[in-house]
Amino acid sequence: MDTKYLQFNNADLQLAGELIRQGELVAFPTETVYGLGANALDEHAVKSTYVAKGRPSDNPLIVHVWDKGQIYDVAREVNNDAKKIIDCLMPASLTIVLPKRSTISDAITAGLDTVAIRMPRSMQAREFLRYACVPVTAPSANLSGRPSPTSWQRVKQDMDGRIAAILCGEDCDVGIESTVLDLTGSKPRILRPGVVTSEQIEQVVGKRVEVVINPKSKVNSPGVRYKHYAPKVPMALDTSGEVSKLVAFYDDLVKRGFNPVLLVEQPHKYGARNVYPIGHNDEQVAQSLFENLRVLEEKYDYIVASFTSRTAFGQSILNRLVRAAGGNII
Repeated sequence: MDTKYLQFNNADLQLAGELIRQGELVAFPTETVYGLGANALDEHAVKSTYVAKGRPSDNPLIVHVWDKGQIYDVAREVNNDAKKIIDCLMPASLTIVLPKRSTISDAITAGLDTVAIRMPRSMQAREFLRYACVPVTAPSANLSGRPSPTSWQRVKQDMDGRIAAILCGEDCDVGIESTVLDLTGSKPRILRPGVVTSEQIEQVVGKRVEVVINPKSKVNSPGVRYKHYAPKVPMALDTSGEVSKLVAFYDDLVKRGFNPVLLVEQPHKYGARNVYPIGHNDEQVAQSLFENLRVLEEKYDYIVASFTSRTAFGQSILNRLVRAAGGNII
């Protein structure tokens, strides 16, 4: 397939919208990561997303909308908690899980009676979605299991020749995927953490929000069942920040013949070893995390990351780091 590279002008946006309505796949920027868009009302188009990504078909997709009114076209029921979230927080880096309408294919929801819906904060994302004129499914625009793309150039690496078009927009300013909030039960539950925290949600709904710590058995949340974010090289994760421990681990890797790199908070403490800054605060770490993994896998053969933040947002970043390292904690 000859992938088109489109800009954010009227003609290219019209073409991108037409491609979506014709059943083609179009990658587009959001504030979190780049998404791989398909017409949510076209089952064949939705199924082609799984093929392009190599994604398991029992992993649900998120439906993206540009307008709050579209949420009611996708969801069968919108309860009071959901209405509060929609009115007070959206658009945001937040996905809500609600009962689905019959127009939403089982191919989107992995056979479940619920659907995940998101209205991105990114103006570029909503502009594209408006031109599409239909709700759009959009998992991250990368090969399944790889670090999510936060620039159109990284989408090109994975998707060139696999999809109809890439909208070449701005780099993503959040850098990790949206918070997924299940609103179908008696109390709200976060199934995937993100930049929108449980504390922010609790302030809106006026009740405690449960955070699912180990969601591997949950299938009604996109992006929690399978290995994600993994670089092409082995990776280990430290959460203590102890320089001596990290140095010892690094030096042992060198003795074993590896060319490792330390992705750490204070690179100046590690002498002449290969080091790379992970970021000075949670926002910087999240924004550059997936890009850093892709940069480092091209230069080194083992990544040793250290991250010590204990904030609510920091726990969302840690969730991605643990999965990128395949649970290899040192």
